[in-house]
Amino acid sequence: LSPLDKGIFGAPTPAQQPAPPQAPAPAAPAQVADPWAATGFGQAAPAHPAQPPHDQASFASQPSASPSAGSYASRDKAGVPDVPDLKLDDTLGLPTTGEYYEARIAARTLGAMFYTPSDLSDDLLSRVPPNVVASLGDRPVVSYIAADSAAFNAGVHVGHVVLQVNGSDVSEPEGCAYAIREASRPMTLRCYIPPHLKLTVCEGKHKVKYDSREMFAPCTAIEWKTKYVTVGGIVAKPWMMNMYYSKVSFARFAAGTDYCVCRMMPKTERSSAILTHLQRDYDIAIKEAHARRRISVKIKQFDLRGARIVVKHRDGKPNLVDYKTERKPWFYFTILPEKGYPIKISSHSLEGLEPVYAAVRKFVRKDMQDRYSGQLAESFGDDGTQGVNQRFGERSVDSYWK
Repeated sequence: LSPLDKGIFGAPTPAQQPAPPQAPAPAAPAQVADPWAATGFGQAAPAHPAQPPHDQASFASQPSASPSAGSYASRDKAGVPDVPDLKLDDTLGLPTTGEYYEARIAARTLGAMFYTPSDLSDDLLSRVPPNVVASLGDRPVVSYIAADSAAFNAGVHVGHVVLQVNGSDVSEPEGCAYAIREASRPMTLRCYIPPHLKLTVCEGKHKVKYDSREMFAPCTAIEWKTKYVTVGGIVAKPWMMNMYYSKVSFARFAAGTDYCVCRMMPKTERSSAILTHLQRDYDIAIKEAHARRRISVKIKQFDLRGARIVVKHRDGKPNLVDYKTERKPWFYFTILPEKGYPIKISSHSLEGLEPVYAAVRKFVRKDMQDRYSGQLAESFGDDGTQGVNQRFGERSVDSYWK
């Protein structure tokens, strides 16, 4: 089965009987993590209330060529240390510092997708300690939640682990999908929030510019377009960057009551309403891809293989542009693909831009390393001796002077 078969949108999944019931295990409260520790800009965290342990933290980026104060710090998977003295409970074998909860759902459609922890260890769970990921086994991890879905409204979020469906244990995504479809309603899901859960998010609403030859920001703010940008994800390969915005659905939105109400909203609320609409296109694409139907929404796609990132600062921070019509400066960066015009992506804040920026940086760096190692292997062989003179480095002696 492909990963798209591991969800709850009505697509068929091979039947699998759920395991017998198992008693839940109590747990202590999870540790609180500060998501600002991952921003990599060397700035102090703003004052705000303590966030729950399942707060979605964004990517940490690759190091720049000249590390300095405020430059991006490397936080690849290899750099995430194990949790020392991780204690597991005797009943389920899960970390004792995690949290358990129950969600009651009456709707037939859940609006969620599940993967195994190993499927998500390189992206969504890349900043979770490896021994915590290993302790989850093959249990179903929520990897996608549709906006305003039954699962979301019941308190189930991305990164949570489903343990039981109506009292019956589930041990892997396919069995979880089958149990949820066959369960009587209202249905009770027993879920688990792993400790040290910092999710890697690589999507968001941005202003973009991709239809001109200019390498840096355009002269006016009106030249940017609003898109919901994702890097990789469920409906795309890891090297694809998708931008969602359907003219047809927005025309319906603009012609309806929602748009009339939206125009009378304050600017902040209006932006939130438009963002909800953009996310709706993304949700539609997810559902149609899962059902193996033709995607009806408009998607702008870009291939990141062989691409480069262009920024003015040597420390790797994004560029800055200040428009007279805007209250605050915009941060942006430029992607130079192998084919096509430069792609410029912007946001009003570093925090808003950082998830997509760091996701692109991560793939571009890995792609460059793979290409470089491939060229070395092609030129010199796997052991590095192909095409090299075996007597290279020895002192040469002219036979005339013997």
